[in-house]
Amino acid sequence: MMQFNQLYKLALILLLPGSLPAMKSDPFCPNCAATRDYFHKLCDYIAAEKGDVGEIFTGGYYMRDLVAGSEIYGNEQYLKTAIAYADQLVGKQSARGYWGTGYGRIYLADTGSALGLFIVLYPHVDHERQQRYRESVQRYVDAIGKDGMVLPSGAIDVGLKVGPDGRATDPYKEAYTISSALTGGEIYTWLYHITKKHEYREVAYHALSWVLSTIRPDGVIPYNHPGGGSDLRKKNDATNDYNLWQRSLFLTSAYVGEGLISFDLYCDQSKWKEELRTRIKPHINYVLEHQNPNGTWGVDGPWDQKRSPGIVNLLTWYYDHVEKDPRIPKAVERFDQFILTPAHAKVFGMLNDGATPSAKDRISYDCVTGLTGRALADIIRPGIDAEW
Repeated sequence: MMQFNQLYKLALILLLPGSLPAMKSDPFCPNCAATRDYFHKLCDYIAAEKGDVGEIFTGGYYMRDLVAGSEIYGNEQYLKTAIAYADQLVGKQSARGYWGTGYGRIYLADTGSALGLFIVLYPHVDHERQQRYRESVQRYVDAIGKDGMVLPSGAIDVGLKVGPDGRATDPYKEAYTISSALTGGEIYTWLYHITKKHEYREVAYHALSWVLSTIRPDGVIPYNHPGGGSDLRKKNDATNDYNLWQRSLFLTSAYVGEGLISFDLYCDQSKWKEELRTRIKPHINYVLEHQNPNGTWGVDGPWDQKRSPGIVNLLTWYYDHVEKDPRIPKAVERFDQFILTPAHAKVFGMLNDGATPSAKDRISYDCVTGLTGRALADIIRPGIDAEW
């Protein structure tokens, strides 16, 4: 018979993140051994090849994959790589409080994606780094307020225009769906979570409420980005309507889902949570009814489809926290099977597959790999990407 101290040590081992395989009853991971192996390969690739990605939104998602991987596999090097990237990100903040995207613009959507790294790293770093992360996010949010980029509608502005000399100038003063979700819904919620200052929660709620107020009766969330040719205020314009309702349909779902999950889990306001859960349901139905037969979402190509894997995270959250819709595990499994099929993953652009893509295509490779990693982590351990 085992001694007490042996049993105690065994219990500690079994409680370590990633020490147990997913149980067969896990509704999202029926092929969990294969999924774990693939995500492990993805994390190894990121740690070896992607520690200095210049585009902050793709780099941020890559590093978030490594944070999840460090928990699932107990790999300390993954965490060190992510921390080193975050240290660089802190240093890239401008005196005005913003970050460049890495491709010549200042977009609050991209910044929201990148700063998500600070959020998931926060529990894993020392007090000094925690303070740096808090101060950086605080400067960013203060700058948004000072520059009037929380719009009267509740939406968050696109960002700052950049002059010929490369310097940031004035805000766009245009409501943008993705910045409203990622900076509004996620970053402001986290700042509320850390400071308990209710004004940040208010901004997050109104930003997401504005996004959900734009949903069409059939559940489609428009990609409102006036400067990008998709403007809710325009009527009877075929090109505008295509850009608004079709071209970015599923990437919009993924990014809005990220902001919504953050708010739902950490806003500490049951009335608002229930309201937003009710308002997102038509969209959940639409997403489930319009999954491609191969398990992806969106038309084949680098824009919408390759930025849509976060729909998996939205669906796993909805299943675990809102409604156990039996269609959801099946939809998640179809996506998982797609990624686990080598020929499919290669066409999708995963891991660059040994290729040397052009500069134009590289961003698409980075997007699909980083965002798919976030989805795979959630399939293995639902909710891991949103653990604060």
